[in-house]
Formats: sequence, C-alpha cells, structure tokens
Amino acid sequence: MKTLTRSQVEQRKEQAVRFTRDVRDDPERAAEIEGESLEDYAARKRIQIQNPVRRFRKMPSKRELQQQVEELEEQVDALNDRLDEITDLAAPEEEEEEEEEEEEIPNRPNRRK
Repeated sequence: MKTLTRSQVEQRKEQAVRFTRDVRDDPERAAEIEGESLEDYAARKRIQIQNPVRRFRKMPSKRELQQQVEELEEQVDALNDRLDEITDLAAPEEEEEEEEEEEEIPNRPNRRK
C-alpha cells in the first residue's frame, strides 16, 4: 500500500478523470471517478492518505465559558425558585391535614373494651 499526501491523491484522481475521459473516451466512467470521494478513491486504489482531514472544534474563550456559566447559574436559580414555589403550594396542604388530625384526636372519647 502506498502512502501519499492528500494533495498527491487529489492530483492522481484528477489525472485519472482526464485520462478516462480523454484517452479512454469514457465520459460516464470519468464522471463516476470525479463524483467519488477522495477517501473512497484512495481505498479503491490501495493508497493510504498520509494527512487525513481532521476537524477540530474551536475551543471557547475564557470569556465565553464565563458567560455560559453565568447563564447556567441563572437557569439553576430560576429552577430553584420554581421548586420553592411548588413546595410552598404543597406544604400548606400538609400542614392543614396535620392540624385537622391534631384537632380530631382530643375530641375522640376514650373507648376501651
């Protein structure tokens, strides 16, 4: 297996397209080769690409990260406030039930068999 750079494989592919179209007089096959991805062409020709394309994500800046942290903290605060509201809505009912139970107990007569 040969090892070539990306640009060398691109040149060979372009040469193959021209040769197939002009010398072999096969425009359909030339179009197929031209439409083939560079990686597929290299694999078919048993060529290893020395410098494959690497897609790096740009690292966010410190300022962008701080802004993101602030936004997330605001979301957490808003959600905590919402949870407090929900707890407050649920808590009075529980307190009322406990008060009703406490009021019912003294009013019951003591019955023993």
